[in-house]
Amino acid sequence: ERRSARSPGREEGAPAGEAGVKTLILGLGNTILRDDGIGVYAVRALAERMDGEADCRESECAGLDLVELLRGYERAIIIDSIQLEGEDPGTVFRLLPDDLRITARLASLHDIDLATALALGRRLGLAMPEDVTVYAVQVADALTLGEECTAAVAEALPGLVEEIAGDVSGRPAARISRPLSERKLRNA
Repeated sequence: ERRSARSPGREEGAPAGEAGVKTLILGLGNTILRDDGIGVYAVRALAERMDGEADCRESECAGLDLVELLRGYERAIIIDSIQLEGEDPGTVFRLLPDDLRITARLASLHDIDLATALALGRRLGLAMPEDVTVYAVQVADALTLGEECTAAVAEALPGLVEEIAGDVSGRPAARISRPLSERKLRNA
């Protein structure tokens, strides 16, 4: 199921985001699998705050379905869960296009990853976002049935929402995320 929440007072197709950039905030996840729902919970909280600055949508989709979700936007902020070895649950990573082959919904052995979906959309002549950032939250449990995140992941939610809202509005808040490249350097 895909749900869309437009901020109050915003008409479809109207500019959104900083300096009129048409922005999508896309929360990915499954809310019946504990921490896997973090992207959806974050985008729901952001939808209440965006006041016309971005379109907020949630989805369980991946692969080719992302082409349709992302087309027509200049900027996309995607929120998803991630499971990396040796990381503390609730750690928030900021991924850039070169990092995008790493989360379950954004990279699949049975489908195409986000980078390929963006390239395919452009090749088909669709307007795809040039500015893409993924916020990925390290999970503790993304496999157990349950409609609440674990405590560590739930504790990251307010800071994540503040950071993204600040980035979209052009009024940056304190950063809780860290670039995935820092992890790569640490583990090299």
